[in-house]
Amino acid sequence: MASKTNFPESTPEVQTGTMEPLPIEKHCAGLGISKPVFAGVCAANGWKPGKVMTESEFCRAVREFTGAPMGSKAVT
Repeated sequence: MASKTNFPESTPEVQTGTMEPLPIEKHCAGLGISKPVFAGVCAANGWKPGKVMTESEFCRAVREFTGAPMGSKAVT
């Protein structure tokens, strides 16, 4: 069965060890995040092209997005 996640759980939060802020597109390419997941993370967080952040912030946002429920109904 296909998995919603495209972000391996074994991937360390910071692969390069750098805390240097970079554009989100560089993090996406460097971590191998698929275009649909990247587009979803950007849309969910209101990010525009060229947004600059650290790799750990980017990874956290991707994990939160890929781990979120896919339905639109709120659980009460």
